[in-house]
Parts: sequence; C-alpha cells; structure tokens
Amino acid sequence: MIPKVIIHNSISLDGSTTGFEANIEVHYKILSSYQPEAMIVGSNTAKTGTQFFCEKIPPENESDFKKPEIQPDDPRAYWLIADSKGILEGLMHVFRRSEFSKDAIVLVSEKTPEAYINYLKERNYDFIRAGADRVNIRQALEIANERYGFELVVSDSGGVLNSILLEQGLVEEISLILTPEIVGKNGTNLFRTLEKSGTRLELLRDEIVEKQYVHLMYRVLKE
Repeated sequence: MIPKVIIHNSISLDGSTTGFEANIEVHYKILSSYQPEAMIVGSNTAKTGTQFFCEKIPPENESDFKKPEIQPDDPRAYWLIADSKGILEGLMHVFRRSEFSKDAIVLVSEKTPEAYINYLKERNYDFIRAGADRVNIRQALEIANERYGFELVVSDSGGVLNSILLEQGLVEEISLILTPEIVGKNGTNLFRTLEKSGTRLELLRDEIVEKQYVHLMYRVLKE
C-alpha cells in the first residue's frame, strides 16, 4: 500500500520556492500539525537545507555513528531522503541531530555508489533500495509502508521531487504557505519539471497565519 502523500511548501506570491526567507517556525508548525510518520525530501533540497540547521557543517562525533534512542511517544516524523547519487555523504549527521525529526532513512537505487552504501551502513542508517538508475519513488513509498507502517508522508521538498510525486499520481493534498514577497525571474517554480498539465484542485482551507502569511490547502482531484 502507498501512504497518503501531502505536498507542503512555503512559496512566494509568484510561486517560487527559493529567493525569499521562509518562516521556518510557521512552516514546521503547520507541517507537524498533520502528524506525518515521515517527511520525504530530495537530496538537493536536503543539502541546501543544511544551512537552516547550522551555519557551518560540524565534524562527526562518536554518537553520530549510532541510531538515536527514540521514545515511544516521540511525535516527530522520520526523514525519507532520496539520494541515489550519494550527494549527502559527509552530511547525514546534520539531519540525525536535527530537532525536527527522529532520524533519517535514505532512499537509494541499484546504481547508488557502493562507497555511499558503506558510509550509511557504518553509521547505522536505514536505507531503502528501489529503482535501477534513480530512486523509484512509488516503490520506495510502498516499501516504507510495509517496513515501517508509514501511512502519511509529507513532501517537504523542491520542484523536482514534487513534480515526480504529482506526475505519478501519488499526491492527495497540497499545503502551501504563501509568503508576502515577489521573487521575480530568478525564482524556482514549485513544480518546475512537471510536464503534465491540467491538474485540477479543490480548495479545502484558507487561513491567515500571524497576520501576514496565508495557508492554503487543496485536494488533488483524480482523473
């Protein structure tokens, strides 16, 4: 079974995911209100996101090689990070230390470098191998459901992964935090690699947050 998938993003008024300062507190407060078991993110977005967690990448220490002790009542989600090329080698401890998640589970493919797989194994990271050249997101989500019981996954990612999720019909809802700023031509579109057109949505919720942000919630209408 494939978990329910919600896309959650903070965007500018003109639909960009970059080029403005998102309110991280508001972003994660709304995300956590969905109570997902996991958040899925692409490796490029994850690498860019390290700047939100630390100004400078800290060196690894002994505790980074061990799985964190997770309490049964811990409400945080896991991170599912799609990284078939091993882009995050040397950076995974940043996510393991994050206050926003329990730990990270890495999604890899058959072509993922063996050196990266060994890096993950040495540090006791769980990983899901799905797909030949690139990560097969549908298959990876199915395995995540079977192995970990994930029933709700929120995409906290950029345009490429969001486009894949929408293109493959995996998205049930889209949650957007509209930031009062216009980025212009240097922005990055929320669905920048999406080829499919005509996706219809139904507005479920619209509310003002902290007097300046607008939270919009849509249901994706299936064909």
